[in-house]
Amino acid sequence: MNPYLKDSACAARTTRAARRSGVLLVMAAFCVVGGVPLKAATATATPPSSATRPRVGDQAPTFVLKTVDKADPRSLIDLIHAPDRRGAVLVFISARCPYVAQARQPLGDLFRQYGGTVAFAGLNSNQNESADDVKNDAAYNFPFSILRDQGSKVADLYGAERTPEVFLIDAKGVIRYHGGVADLGAALGDFTAGRMVAKSEAKAFGCTIKRRP
Repeated sequence: MNPYLKDSACAARTTRAARRSGVLLVMAAFCVVGGVPLKAATATATPPSSATRPRVGDQAPTFVLKTVDKADPRSLIDLIHAPDRRGAVLVFISARCPYVAQARQPLGDLFRQYGGTVAFAGLNSNQNESADDVKNDAAYNFPFSILRDQGSKVADLYGAERTPEVFLIDAKGVIRYHGGVADLGAALGDFTAGRMVAKSEAKAFGCTIKRRP
C-alpha cells in the first residue's frame, strides 16, 4: 500500500491502539483522492525531537540547503534577509502526499499575495522520494524554490512531523507562526500588517514525513 494513503487507511486501527496505550490521536481534515475521502491523523504523542523543538517566539534553527533545480545553496538567513522581505515562510512538503497536492493552489495564491513581502520556500524531507520526483514536483507545482533536506536533518531541527507543515519566521529569525496551510493566510495578514499573529499555533494535518527510504 502507498505509505501516504496508509497514513489515512490505518487511522481507525491506530486510534483504537492508541486508546489502549493511553495516547490520544486527534482525527481531522479531509482530502479527496480519486473520489475517495481520506482522513488524516495528527498525533499528540511526543515527537522524537520534542526536547529541542522550537516553539513560537523561539529562534528558528539555521540551515543551508540546496535548491532541487539548480543545486544553489540557500540558507535561512538568505530567505529572511531577502531584499524587501520581512521574513520567510517555510513549508515542509512532499511530492506524493495527497494533502500537499490539495494545498498547492492555496500556497500558490498566498505566494502571489504575500510573496513580495515574505519569502517562500518549500522543504522536501522525505527520504523515500527520488531526486527526479522532487525536481518534477518543484518544476510543475510550486511557484517558489524547493529545497532538498537530505537525511531529514532540518525536519529534525524543527521537529516537523507532517506535510504540509508551516513555519513563519520574521527578519530576526523568530518563529511567529507554526501550523497548517489553512491558518497561514490569517497569520500572514497579521504579520505583514505589523500585528501580533492572533492564532500563532495550529494543527498541521497531512502525511507523516518519511525519514527512512
